Amino acid sequence: MAGSFLDTTVLVEIADLQAGSSARSFISANQPAEVPYYALRELLAGLLRTLCDAHNKLVAAENPAEAFLVLTALHSVAGRKKDSAIRALAVELSEAFKANPDGPRSDLKREMLQAFSLKIASLWKQARRPSQCAAVQSLACFNAGDLARGEAGELRGPNDSFNCLGGERCAAAMYLSQNQTLLTKLIDALHPDNLGDEAASKRENQQRRKALKAIKVDGPLRFNKSLCRAVGDAYFAAMCPPGMDVITTNITDHGFLCEAVGKKATRLP
Repeated sequence: MAGSFLDTTVLVEIADLQAGSSARSFISANQPAEVPYYALRELLAGLLRTLCDAHNKLVAAENPAEAFLVLTALHSVAGRKKDSAIRALAVELSEAFKANPDGPRSDLKREMLQAFSLKIASLWKQARRPSQCAAVQSLACFNAGDLARGEAGELRGPNDSFNCLGGERCAAAMYLSQNQTLLTKLIDALHPDNLGDEAASKRENQQRRKALKAIKVDGPLRFNKSLCRAVGDAYFAAMCPPGMDVITTNITDHGFLCEAVGKKATRLP
């Protein structure tokens, strides 16, 4: 196989020291390997923010049960974020019971918070220094740095934000605007007429096409930065270097985008 251009899902896999050994072995066997800073940007604004939100709900709650109730009461518009937060909290609860099955329940919240915060910090640290991977395509707008902790013990993003730096233009849009032909191919690939009914109805695909069209029509200097995350999988298809495959756990969304621009997406085994 060609070299490896990692998407965000694979970056998460290799950054997980507990469960990512098979992913790291695959990347080791398919060198050279690169991960764009856009994957870190997605991780920070997406999964990492969700995990920190779940952690902070537990900080604010009297006990784990109250934290679960707060999360389950979130509006359905929260969608996958809500589900991911509940799942993350459930994992920590399960691991706390396994680690200390006979311990007093009064210590449960403290044990969960300690393990949860360490796991989140480790994920972010390892993702920023991925083993056997070169970080490429730097973003001037990227909010780099360590996670911070508030006065109440809550976790906060670098510079107190999970978003990009407000004073910088969208560097991802700048990269994508440099190849107008490729940009047009991605926009066309996402046209409802070129997608099946299910894919055409997906909000992600609709928002992705909207974001790409905004880059093409408005240019990177006038591009609305709030649309940056909507670019998503299209960034990896566009920016994957020659001689590399996009490596992903989500071949459904990456496959047709890569094909549209003459590239290949490979599913992480």
